[in-house]
Amino acid sequence: MAVFTANTYNMRTLPSAGKDFHLSLQNEAASGCEDILAAETGYSHYITKLKIRADAAMDVSIGSGETTGAVTTVHFGPIPLAAASGSFDWEAPRGMGIKCTVSLAITGLSSGDGTMWVEVHGRTCKD
Repeated sequence: MAVFTANTYNMRTLPSAGKDFHLSLQNEAASGCEDILAAETGYSHYITKLKIRADAAMDVSIGSGETTGAVTTVHFGPIPLAAASGSFDWEAPRGMGIKCTVSLAITGLSSGDGTMWVEVHGRTCKD
């Protein structure tokens, strides 16, 4: 029997004040844990849209912070992506977003070697 593991996320209404961000990144050796968007002390990142593509089979997790080579708080994943056609698309309802942990970077972890593309939209707001 398969065991489901809960992702840790906090869906919130987006604060009206903040800085919007849109990142489109590529990593040609996507094995391991890396920051996607740097931390800002006293601020939280809210993810409103996330797209991930890969050219090799891999599992990907996206969340807040890094602890000993792993995502500290996983908001998405692990997401299994198939070789050559692996993709994941997610978008929050209008005016909503996944609140990441205050003062921590948005971080990604992948389990395979290959090229991975990540597109993330959101807002950074003072807590």
